[in-house]
Amino acid sequence: MHLYRDGMIYGHSTGHGIGHFLSVHEGPQRIGSNYDPYERPLDDGMFLSDEPGFYKANDFGIRIENNMEVVMTNKSIYDNTQFLRFNTITLIPYEHSLIDVSLLTTAQYNAINQYHMKVAAILEPLLKDDEAALKALRSRTAKLELQPTMTSKPLNKAPNTNNSFLIIFIVSYIILF
Repeated sequence: MHLYRDGMIYGHSTGHGIGHFLSVHEGPQRIGSNYDPYERPLDDGMFLSDEPGFYKANDFGIRIENNMEVVMTNKSIYDNTQFLRFNTITLIPYEHSLIDVSLLTTAQYNAINQYHMKVAAILEPLLKDDEAALKALRSRTAKLELQPTMTSKPLNKAPNTNNSFLIIFIVSYIILF
């Protein structure tokens, strides 16, 4: 949503089914703008990727990826309509050193800190017997240190000085144990 809001539309699907027979883009589900008659609507229990990104030709690119489970939350009182939500299943902290906090909006800053709190809350009990892993997890899920300097500023309106307007938001693959 942050990319779309700021006019940064990317040329790839937002997400796709996760292969379990060694096909990376395994359907029948996908989140994208192109119509495919072989796709199925999202349904409870499906797994897919969520990978928004933005690429400026011959300049830079950013992308962040998580895997999600589609979960039914409730049924509507109208015609048994299902309401679905996504549950993040890849709980990997974002690499602090790759985030320029001064470029984040308050909402982005809070979202990252909330995500890190969720990662820590779920993984800490699983690592309770491994002090080194707990130490690594706690350092990587610590609250971002600097407060954001703006509340809402479109990224594509900032001056382009060596891509300084870009929020570098890359998932780091961290080995916890």
